[in-house]
Amino acid sequence: MGFSFNFFGSQEIRKFSYKPRFYDPEKEDRKKKFGDHSKEDKQYVPGSHVKGSLRDGNYQKTKDISSNQKILGMITTLLLFAVIYLVYKYFPLLVDSLMK
Repeated sequence: MGFSFNFFGSQEIRKFSYKPRFYDPEKEDRKKKFGDHSKEDKQYVPGSHVKGSLRDGNYQKTKDISSNQKILGMITTLLLFAVIYLVYKYFPLLVDSLMK
């Protein structure tokens, strides 16, 4: 036996009510049955559907690595070699100090 006291009252159920402004169900049925023929028939041009730089043959420009990536790669390599060197140099000292 519980009390159903709510200070603000009971909440109403929220419903989604979207009503499109320009909707013709007969037109939609025709499009489903026969397809959408409102577009003009254009002559096919080879390569027209390819996007971006591949269409113009500029693939080599997009494949080139930028200078920022080169610098980042060199810094990462140097840091990796520095860490390997420090581990090689100081790891035996660490192991000896832990064994004593």
